[in-house]
Amino acid sequence: MRIAIRYLCFLVVMMCAGTLYSQTITGKVTDNENLPLPGATILVKGTPNSTVTDIDGSYKLSNVKSGSTLEFKFIGFNPQTVIANKSEINVSLSPSPQELNEIVVVGASVKRGDLTGAVGNVKGEKLLETPTANAVQALQGRAAGVYVQQNTTPGSSGSIKIRGNNSIQFGTNPIFVVDGLIIDGGFESINPNDIANIDILKDASSTAIYGARGANGVVVITTKKGSKGEGKINFDTWVGMSEFSKTLPLMNGQQLFDLRVDAFANQYMDQNPNADRAAYINQIKSDGSTVFAPYELESYRTGKSYNWLDEVARTGMQTNYNLSFSGGGDKGSYFVSFNYADQDGLLEKSSFKRYNGKINLTQDVKKWLQIGTSTTFSRSEASYIEGSAFGNALGANPLLPIDPDATYLKYGDVLNADAYNPIKSLTIDNVSSKNRLMSSNYVNIKPADGLNLRTTFSIDITDQANFSYQPMDTGQSIRNSANGDANHYRYSELNYQWDNTITYNKSIGKHDFSALGAFSMQKNSNNYTQVDARGFSSDDFTYMYLNGASQKQDFSLGSDFVTTTLMSYTGRLNYSYDKKYFATVTTRLDGSSRFGPNNKWGTFPSVALGWDISKEFLESVESIKLLKLRGSYGIAGNQNIPNYAYVSKYRPVYTNGSVVYKPSDYLGNPDLQWERQKQFDFGLDFATSDNRFSMTVDYFDIKNDNLLMVKSVTSLSGFTTGIDNVGTMVNKGVEFSANYKILKNNNLNWDVSGNISSAKNKITKLYGETTAIYNTGGYTGVEIQRTGNLFVGKSVNSIYVFEFDKIAQASDMTEISKINFGGRTVKPGDIVPVDRNKDGKIDDNDRYVVGNTDPDFYGGFATDFSYKGFGLNAVFAYSIGGRRISSAYESFMSSGGMSAAHTDLLDRWTPEHTDTNVPRAYYGGGRFNSYETSLAIQNSSFLRLNALTLSYNFPNSILEKAYLQNLRLYVTGSNLFTITKYKGYDPEGGDSYPNSRMFVLGLNVSL
Repeated sequence: MRIAIRYLCFLVVMMCAGTLYSQTITGKVTDNENLPLPGATILVKGTPNSTVTDIDGSYKLSNVKSGSTLEFKFIGFNPQTVIANKSEINVSLSPSPQELNEIVVVGASVKRGDLTGAVGNVKGEKLLETPTANAVQALQGRAAGVYVQQNTTPGSSGSIKIRGNNSIQFGTNPIFVVDGLIIDGGFESINPNDIANIDILKDASSTAIYGARGANGVVVITTKKGSKGEGKINFDTWVGMSEFSKTLPLMNGQQLFDLRVDAFANQYMDQNPNADRAAYINQIKSDGSTVFAPYELESYRTGKSYNWLDEVARTGMQTNYNLSFSGGGDKGSYFVSFNYADQDGLLEKSSFKRYNGKINLTQDVKKWLQIGTSTTFSRSEASYIEGSAFGNALGANPLLPIDPDATYLKYGDVLNADAYNPIKSLTIDNVSSKNRLMSSNYVNIKPADGLNLRTTFSIDITDQANFSYQPMDTGQSIRNSANGDANHYRYSELNYQWDNTITYNKSIGKHDFSALGAFSMQKNSNNYTQVDARGFSSDDFTYMYLNGASQKQDFSLGSDFVTTTLMSYTGRLNYSYDKKYFATVTTRLDGSSRFGPNNKWGTFPSVALGWDISKEFLESVESIKLLKLRGSYGIAGNQNIPNYAYVSKYRPVYTNGSVVYKPSDYLGNPDLQWERQKQFDFGLDFATSDNRFSMTVDYFDIKNDNLLMVKSVTSLSGFTTGIDNVGTMVNKGVEFSANYKILKNNNLNWDVSGNISSAKNKITKLYGETTAIYNTGGYTGVEIQRTGNLFVGKSVNSIYVFEFDKIAQASDMTEISKINFGGRTVKPGDIVPVDRNKDGKIDDNDRYVVGNTDPDFYGGFATDFSYKGFGLNAVFAYSIGGRRISSAYESFMSSGGMSAAHTDLLDRWTPEHTDTNVPRAYYGGGRFNSYETSLAIQNSSFLRLNALTLSYNFPNSILEKAYLQNLRLYVTGSNLFTITKYKGYDPEGGDSYPNSRMFVLGLNVSL
């Protein structure tokens, strides 16, 4: 009996133990703001038993033995361990300071909060909401004060400005700093999937640590790093199909035929006022016409119209693959990624491929010694369509039958030697490849508490090659009598950077101090070699065998070698008292080889002050977390002038059997000085305690003097121009950004964010007493151009034209006859400019600044909505108030039927239709064209939906069965619509290459 009782007790204990072992634990993982963390890992330590949280941060973990240790981990957050002693365990993870709060600047790792002044931040995951292989384009509309203009050519990175223009002629682009390595270009080589954070430094205090290099702002990119814990694998891929986002409504063959009839008839009647218009029209529409070729009459009579653009256009395709591995232990971490991006453009033979590999490693060799590297290799391969092909296809005669073998296009019977057959242009080879290695490597020593000594050596190596070949039967080759034309261009660049820093942090009671001292050296060496060869007996080898070229006398050679250096000393002190009062003082001394010995060095100081009012007066108001006033003032510099401008350069030229040295570029000026930007910034930061609402406001006022400009010099020197410190300008603006969490609970979340910015520049002085500098050119070489002119009191980006008055009517002719139009003819239906100075004549003195290309306001906004596993995200960008010239639209509106025409010309003036601003059709010159007046200047305001994404995160129950941590599917529409009055292709990209609309299917997998 006793044995039976013992046996029964043993069974009860075993059953209880089995129950304890098979315990199921549920719960939720959130961040420090109580927001869910989807994809967080929960691991039973010492066992392979693990799971991950779903979209709302919830998890379910089975077969957990009571008393075992659970480890909760999420990238960017400190891991946390909990004893499994109950069935529901909720965990809140705190952000990892190392991962989220640090940024590498001038070789030193500093706290992001120590960057006082105007600093914007964009998280890496936000960039991925816009499907693009280009980090710059993904940044559009994301940060206040950052103006990004897209470039639609495959592989191009677009342009970026921070707080508008701060220089008249030299240096308007910010620098990029990637893990401490400063780069000035080639941003398309950066893989957006590798980016953890982008910080935009905008004022003199935040950019002061970069001295002269940061005069136009700094974009600091921090790439992803591994974190302590189990290794993680991420795979992201998307594929997209693209099409033209906009097509210009051009006249078809029948409409163009009627336009030409009208234009020639108007010209004929001007020359023969008493002639029979109807008889003339009947003659030119009949066989034997002097206006239409037989093929055009045939096309018109049969109702045919030909679209040459369709022959060179196609549906574009883009694919992107990214694979990364990350993890770490107690003494180190790793992040390794591989990326492949492939883009086929909307035009045949336009494509871009990029291969990226990245490795970020950190290792604690000793408790006081850490080493690390951030290294990226990229290779890009691009193929370009010949430059004129798109424009020629767009402007081809719709009455001309498609002929792939024609050399030139034509209207009527006149071959146009400038209009190469775009189909044949597709046979031209134009390819480029670029290899780039960027590597930043550091050693960090901590000899005492709070003290860090760090030395960082970085390199940026670029090797680029461009090759092209024009076959013998192309119009480009025939026109130049080249008989086949090959070109080789090779470029290489080595940029190395050595940063040495010492930082010290100390807290004494309520006093916090941090100090930074730095010494930096940078050297850039670049060179190019170019060879042009002509005269090939065969196209078989294209550009691959220059030895086959026979026209040795037409060979062209070019090369150059350039080296520049920069040495810098930096000192920076941060102080805060009781987390309420903040002060930062920075001084940087820069020495640049671009300046002569008289002014090689420049000193650039700054100071910033901050006051957190919420900790002063509002501590009892629990709903307010931050209310901080900021102010900064500092001086920045600019050295972006042509190399060796402080000396007069001469180049050897071989002529008539001898070598002579001729002046090159500019007359040297040994007294060149740094441009100086005196920047003032005042800002306000606000956030609620739960971070449900936050906002930032900034006002800036920048006074720029000593501006470097090209000016005319006496021809007795042998030069025509030189560079001098002569100009001054001001640049003022405001910025506002905000984020609001409308809904915030377990299953339903909705965030909205937005920003708006304005920057206005004005020239206050040119050299001497000069109030205007005109940009001349055109057919005669002395015609004033519409852009590139500089006027005191106006923007650098002004547009200068005649003011449009009206379309002349028959009733106006008496008054019009009193005006001297400078040899132009004005008749009913023609454009009449305004005589602005009322002197009875129209000349250059009547031109005026109609506006400028700077927008009045620009920015973007986004909305993120999620419900359980579903997500809906939209990203918008906008620009308000800018003006732009559309050369394509203007040319189509100037047509007299002997070139492509816009359908807006259907609303042209006729004696029966006089209520219009579209002038009459006319073939020939002698009149004012719309592009000479304000009538043609376009409003470039727009609202663009950059991306709309619908996504689904699979639930935990499915992920567990597939041994996955995360699985997300999404579809994205990119550039779905653009609301604008701009008549050209795109208010940003212009008319040289069409913008695209793309539809994307993507997949994210983590395990």
